[in-house]
Order: sequence, then C-alpha cells, then structure tokens
Amino acid sequence: MPDSSALYIHVPYCKRKCNYCDFYSVTELDSKKRYFDALNKEISLYSNKPPFALDTINTIYLGGGTPSLLAPEEALLLLNHLKWNFHITGRVEVSFEANPGTVLQTNLYSFLKAGFNRITIGVQSFHDGELAVLTRIHNGEEAINAVRLARKAGFENIGIDLIFGIPGQTPASWRESLQRAVDLRPHHISMYGLTIEPHTPLGLAIKSRQLSRCDEELERDMYLKGIEVLESAGYEHYEISNLALQGYRSRHNQKYWNGNPYLGLGPAAHSFNGIQRWWNCANVEQYCQYLDEDLLPFEKKEQLSIEQKCQELILLGLRRKEGIDLQQWSQVASGDLLTSAEPVIKELGGLDTRTLPFKNSKHNRLLTVLHKRLCLTRQGLLLYDTVCEKLAQVI
Repeated sequence: MPDSSALYIHVPYCKRKCNYCDFYSVTELDSKKRYFDALNKEISLYSNKPPFALDTINTIYLGGGTPSLLAPEEALLLLNHLKWNFHITGRVEVSFEANPGTVLQTNLYSFLKAGFNRITIGVQSFHDGELAVLTRIHNGEEAINAVRLARKAGFENIGIDLIFGIPGQTPASWRESLQRAVDLRPHHISMYGLTIEPHTPLGLAIKSRQLSRCDEELERDMYLKGIEVLESAGYEHYEISNLALQGYRSRHNQKYWNGNPYLGLGPAAHSFNGIQRWWNCANVEQYCQYLDEDLLPFEKKEQLSIEQKCQELILLGLRRKEGIDLQQWSQVASGDLLTSAEPVIKELGGLDTRTLPFKNSKHNRLLTVLHKRLCLTRQGLLLYDTVCEKLAQVI
C-alpha cells in the first residue's frame, strides 16, 4: 500500500447554487457552526483508524461548495485540528477552492498565513454572458481580479478552472478566455467540458428548449483548441482535463488517479483505503446527527472486487498521460493486458508505438505504449469513454 494518503474536506456551503452544479451544497449558512463541530468530531473518530492514523498525510484539499466562504479563523482552526489528529509532515500541499465572487484580499492573506499554499479559482469563463448562463455570482472582471489578488496576497501556486461547451459559447469567445488565462499565467489550468445533468436547472432549461446544448463537434474542437493554446504557452497536458506549468501538477488529484488512499470528511465526501470505498450521507442535518451520537456518517460502503480494481486501473490510468501501468495490471489481474486485449486493441485501430502519450498520431490511432504503460494518443483522448468501455470487456 502507498505510504502517504490524502485528506479531502467537503465544505457544503454556497452563496448561491449554480444551475449546472450536481455536487451536494446548501445556501443556508445557519448550520455552519454545528457542521464544524460535527466535522471536528469526525476528524477525531478517524484519528485512530488505519491506514489514515498511520500514514503520512501530505495533501489536504478543501472543496465544495465554496470553501472561500469560510472565515479565516474557521479555516485556521480546521487546519490545526487536522494537524493535531493526523501525521501531517513534510512538504504538504494544502489547497482550497475559491469563487471569484467571494474573494477578499484580506481573507486570502489570512488563508495563506493559516497554512494554505495552493488556491484553485473557479473562473469558468471570462465572459459575462457565459457566466450569466451558468448563473455564476461573479463577472469576468472579478475573475481576473481574483487571480491578481491571490498573487498579490502571496500565493505561489494558483490554479483556475475553465468550462467549454457552455450554451451560446463560440470558438472566438473560448479562444479569448484561453488567452486571458494565459495572460494571467496561473500555475495550473483545468478545462472541463460542461456536464449537463438532467435534473439540474440547466438540464431542465435545455430539455424545455430555453437553452440549446453545445454541438458535440464544436465542443470537441474547443477541447483541442484549449490543448493547443495552453501547450503553446508552456503548460504540460498531464491529465485529460488538466494542464500545469513545470512542477505544478496537482499533487492531491494525482493521489486519486494513482490509487492512493484518501479520506473524505464532511457530507457527501468519499473515502478509499486501498481495499474498501465508502461515502458519507449527502445531508448536513443527517451528517450532524450521526456525529452527535459518535457515529461515522456512512451512507454506503463497498469492498472492491478484482473486476472493479481492473476497471479503475483502466478508467484512472487512461486519464493520465502516464497511462495504465502494465506491471501493476499483471499484479492485480494475474495476466498481461496487451495479450488479453489484443483483439480489442486491433478493433480500436492498433497501437502507434511511435507516438508519445497525448500527442497526435499520424496514423490516427487511439493507443500507444511507452515504458511498459498503455496510453492514449490525442485522438484517443477524444474517444476516452469508448476506449475504456472496449478495454473493460477483457476483464
């Protein structure tokens, strides 16, 4: 088992819930004190449970919701409680997500002083009209200002999120957002295709034809343009949706993709100890009630089968530029993936062994092999779901 774990803390509060968001969050802040009391109890209950009580923790991530809604003293007390209860040493990456509409210079400085050293800013777009479609609480100028304020406060590891495929978005407006991102020079840029969940307000607006879904071919072209622009500006494309300047990959997210144990705290948070996966109930009140009774707030727990482990090696491996570790596959599956998947790989067009991972295949092939790892080409990135589905047939 890997010798280091990750900590994720879900902060379930938002000033206003965005119309496309499918993550658990609430807009009523009255329960915040009770939530923190329950969270501190959950931290204490896990402090003696392996592997998290024994492993070194070297990444901590506050996600949401909107962690930047926390008062600096709340963030400081939370970090201190984590340090008192877990073995947190070495060069720790401590991240939090911020909404540009909730960013204040004084708060950013206080977060940095408290021990946070990485910030991810949910920019999504630099265009006011696109932000309005997503019902974001900030505008384009506030997004630019948030990045500048983070740098002025002293953050030396700044990430931003961008979204493409927004209803009404054009290739020109997407290029402008990319260029503004490059001009701001954050250390990390995530670019996500908009996922439209049918039960969200945005999903319902599209179903009722109030808004039109972005054309799939246009969305594909936006994705490729994003890679092209950001790589030209010196960003490394290291995961399907993530690019970073040299030395600034997200260490926390790589824990998930590499299969390290991670402990998720707070309502709706997920955890994994290398053998089992479990997740908390997605309700603040219920979460607090469990912990009032000194009970961990599980909703469900599952033991991973060999088949599930193999599926995750495929799904997580192909997301990364490093691909699927074929030696690790043979240890888990007791067989050689290239041999067992030979008919499937042939069906997918074969291997292009002269193409580097995530780079363009002159022969238009989807897969390549490098250093005993099976990886996607750039064409393969566009058909990630199909490739995963086909490879899963050999499990």
